[in-house]
Amino acid sequence: MRESTIGLLTFPIERSGIHPTSNLIGILSSLTREPIPLVTGNAGRAFENDARVRFSGVDHAGGGSVASRVLQNIATQVRMARRIREVDGTGTWLFFFGGEVLVLPMLAAKLSGKKVILALPGHTPLMMAPARDRLLLPAGILTGITCRLCDRIVLYSPALVDHWGLGQYREKITIAREHLLDFEAFRVKVPLDERPMAVGYIGRLADEKGVWNFVRALPRLAADTDLHFLIGGDGPLLPAIREFIRESGLSERVTLAGWIRHDDLPCHLNRLRLLVMPSCTEGLPNIMLEAMACGTPLLAAPVGAVPDFVHDGVTGFILAPNTPEGIAASVIDILGRSELTSIAETARKCVEQEITYERAVERFAAVIEGLGD
Repeated sequence: MRESTIGLLTFPIERSGIHPTSNLIGILSSLTREPIPLVTGNAGRAFENDARVRFSGVDHAGGGSVASRVLQNIATQVRMARRIREVDGTGTWLFFFGGEVLVLPMLAAKLSGKKVILALPGHTPLMMAPARDRLLLPAGILTGITCRLCDRIVLYSPALVDHWGLGQYREKITIAREHLLDFEAFRVKVPLDERPMAVGYIGRLADEKGVWNFVRALPRLAADTDLHFLIGGDGPLLPAIREFIRESGLSERVTLAGWIRHDDLPCHLNRLRLLVMPSCTEGLPNIMLEAMACGTPLLAAPVGAVPDFVHDGVTGFILAPNTPEGIAASVIDILGRSELTSIAETARKCVEQEITYERAVERFAAVIEGLGD
C-alpha cells in the first residue's frame, strides 16, 4: 500500500460513467492509505458523499454552436487544472473518462511534478467520427498532445493499440481493466429457453454505438418473426428513434425503456434471448460482460476489446456485416440454433474467470508502482 495519494480525474461524466468510475475508485482505494482525490462533475456528483474520496466538483455545460462548445470546454479545463494545483499530497493523477482531451489539467499535473496515467475507457475522436462532429480534428490533436505528455497509457486490450491508432505510444502502454462484476446480482435468473422471444439493445443512443443499424433492422425482423424488442438507454438519437418506430408501425412491438438503472439491468437482461451490440467503436463495454454473466447471448460487432471475449460460435456471435440487413439475418439464424444455451453457459464461465477484483487490483498496482515516486 502506497503512502502517497493517487488522484482521479474525469471530464464531467454522464450517468453511464458512474459505475465504471466507482469500480476504479474501489481498486485505487486498496492501493493507498488516504481517500482518493476525485475531480469530476455533472452525474459524477453522485460521489460527493462517498467516504472513499475527497470530492472536488467541476460541472460542464455543453454549448450549442462550435464556438460556444470550444469556450465551454476551455473554461471547464481551466477549472479542473486549478483543482489539481489545489490538491496536496498526490504523487500520481489518473485521468479517466475524457482524459485524452484534457490538455490543460494534464499540463497542470506535470508542471506540479506529478506522474500522470491516462486510462482510456474509450477514444473520444473515434466516438465523434460517426456523427461527423466538427470538432473531430481538434479532439484528435488534443489526444496526440496528452498521449505524449502522460507517463503511462492504460488500455483494456492489446487490440485497442491499433484500433485507436496508438501504435507510436506502444512503449508506454499497459493493459489493465477496472471492470468488476457482482456475480450475485448478474447471474442467470431465468433459463434461456423460458425467456420471452425478445431481442434487445442496451446502451447510449448515439451514432458511435451503431444503434441505427439495429433500429433499421426492426421492420425486417418484425415482418419475418414474432419477436418483441427492447431498446434501453438515452442519448441524442432518442427522439429520432422514437419517431422511426412510430412511423414504422412498431410501437406495439418495441419497448423504449429509457435509462435503465444499473441495479435493474440483471432483470432486463434475463428477459432477453439475445442482446445486439452493433457499435462502430468500443473499449470494453460493461453491458457485454454483464449480459454474459446473465447468460444472455450476444451478437456484437468485432470492435475494440469485444473479440477478446466474444468468440464466434463459442461465447457469442460476431456481427458481420454490421448493417440492418446483416443484423436481421444474424438474429434469425442465431435464435434458431440448438446450441444457444451451451454458448451462453460458456460465456458466463468466461467472465467469471476473467473479471475478478484481485486481478484488477494486481494490474493497476503494477501500473502505478512501475512509475516510481
